[in-house]
Amino acid sequence: MIDAPVLRWLLTLLFVGTTLWHAAVAVLPRVRSAVRVDAVCHTLMGAAMVAMVWPWGMAVLTVPQTVLFVLACGWFLGRTVVGSGHDHADAFAVTRGAGVHHAAMMAAMAWMVASMPSLMGGHGSGGGHHHHALGTTAAVGAEPAVLAAPAAMITANVVLGVVFVLACLPWLAQAFDLGRRLPDPQAPGLGRVVADRTCHAGMTLGMGVMFLATGG
Repeated sequence: MIDAPVLRWLLTLLFVGTTLWHAAVAVLPRVRSAVRVDAVCHTLMGAAMVAMVWPWGMAVLTVPQTVLFVLACGWFLGRTVVGSGHDHADAFAVTRGAGVHHAAMMAAMAWMVASMPSLMGGHGSGGGHHHHALGTTAAVGAEPAVLAAPAAMITANVVLGVVFVLACLPWLAQAFDLGRRLPDPQAPGLGRVVADRTCHAGMTLGMGVMFLATGG
């Protein structure tokens, strides 16, 4: 959940845009089945990230989401191991580097979904508990362990945030590089390639910002 209203709306618009793009790819005619699965995975991730930005997203069950994104991570790892297209003229080609990136995004999503309740509840967890006199020593002794988990999660989220903000740069650079050739009559599908790379850059940047916002 993002507390700052402006950032919340900016991320919402970003994730809605990228989600709609991947949903459109998923229903395009004459695309490979593997491409449809890729697009569905990204569509579900985008929808989950939209929900995660808002307070009502905390009510969405975490276990099914975590399982879903672990499976999606496995899908992209499989795509990487088997080997994929390397033709950048193909808008939906998944190179091995891209496959690793997508798998990392799905794994990070699983982590974000699983850790969000602890991060959101950890800051105020101590206010609602009352200890009897005989249990005071045990409670005090348990406090460092209780506080250690959120601290570790916050550190992990900050690191992941920086990693994903940096990881968006290659996608963005490729989009700019290919975009300079537009319009190109010899490559009628180039606009679709640029849009796809831009959406991956945007989703990666948005995930990095989400991690930094929840880690801060």
